Amino acid sequence: MEKRKLNVSGYRGIWGESLTKEITENFVKAFGSLIKETSQSERPTLLIGRDGRESGPEIKKIIIATLENLGINPIDGDIMPTPTVLFSVRKHKYDGGIIITASHNPIEYNGLKFVNRNGFFATKEEIAKINEYYEQKQTEKIETKNLSEISEQKELNIPNFTKEHADQILSKINVEKIKSKKFKVAVDMINASACVIDPYLFEQLGVELIQVNNIPNGKFAHRPEPLKENLTEIGKIVKASGANLGFAHDPDADRLVMINELGEVVLEEYTLAFSVENILSKNPNQNITINLSTSRMSEDIAERYGSKCFRTKVGEANVVEEMQKKNAVIGGEGNGGTIYPAINFCRDSFVSIALILELLAERNQTVTECINSLPKYFIKKDKMPANRDLNEMFAKLKEHFSNTQTNEEDGLYLSFPDKSWVHLRASNTEPIIRLFGEAANEEHIESLFNEIKLTLGL
Repeated sequence: MEKRKLNVSGYRGIWGESLTKEITENFVKAFGSLIKETSQSERPTLLIGRDGRESGPEIKKIIIATLENLGINPIDGDIMPTPTVLFSVRKHKYDGGIIITASHNPIEYNGLKFVNRNGFFATKEEIAKINEYYEQKQTEKIETKNLSEISEQKELNIPNFTKEHADQILSKINVEKIKSKKFKVAVDMINASACVIDPYLFEQLGVELIQVNNIPNGKFAHRPEPLKENLTEIGKIVKASGANLGFAHDPDADRLVMINELGEVVLEEYTLAFSVENILSKNPNQNITINLSTSRMSEDIAERYGSKCFRTKVGEANVVEEMQKKNAVIGGEGNGGTIYPAINFCRDSFVSIALILELLAERNQTVTECINSLPKYFIKKDKMPANRDLNEMFAKLKEHFSNTQTNEEDGLYLSFPDKSWVHLRASNTEPIIRLFGEAANEEHIESLFNEIKLTLGL
């Protein structure tokens, strides 16, 4: 029987192929066993949310049926952003949660993420335990209800999770200052989970909202990863409407990209840099945490405010774990994911929106003006099929760049004296090898990438 492995980014697969009813049941049984071991309740409670994908309702029914047969009470939150699920598990002291999402993966994918009772993604130790139980559960049969017998949950006291999440964000920012600017903002919600919270959040901020792809039916209007090449529509809308700026979410709403006042898609690294600038300018000398593949902009901003910057392996759970250890006030990943513990201990695109609008309002700046006030680097992101020997690639690069500082905690990270760097590693979420790098000017990073590819025979 083929082995399936959960990692720090959850489990993802093509629905009906590498993610099936049986795989879903076995992962849920494995997670359920862990929950029942650690819960103090005779009948633990788990919150279930999904990102809006078309396969989500079927997977949700499988999860609910499996949990009920395990003696676990499922709360059906239906379409919920990933950060809302984590926030809600913590707020309501549930025993955990399951998120049905494939994040930025293409439309044919779906996946599972598991949330522990603290409102964090499953830890490395918990993931190891789930994987261990998963192998055991593959041969274990339990009596399950026919899926047609699973009706929609009709509980009168289910909280308004999305409103609670938005209200927590609003309680931590300068709402009146944002309202005073009367911003006009266009937002691409990718027909997914952001649709259920954005209208309320922007209304409370006094923002004129231009809604784009705002029906949460999972019919993605473009490739779902919020990258420049996928966001031509929202850029045109920002420019044509005269909006002050725009935003684009990914399907589970933990990553966010900005569009400037000219309708140009801004590099996703600036989402975190704007947030770090906002928080550290008010909280100097405090720690921040970012991953190895994130731009040096945030590190330089930390230096500006007398703060220390700590780097971790790629993966949200790794960043969160280090943030807790270092008591970091802000952190995240350069893919557009801000983590602000005062509101939520996970990447949260709605937190990013609030912090960006607050920064622009308080400084009376456009997006472009704010970018020009920050450290400037040129970052390049590339990928290649995972059909090469990574260790062999690492050995060649270490030999070629023998006088360079190296970090092998997560793939191979090479740091140069002029602040340029490159990072080569296997992806957590796709069968590819990623190559990221950064330098003070575009010519330098292009030259560095060419040198690397020549060294590797690419």
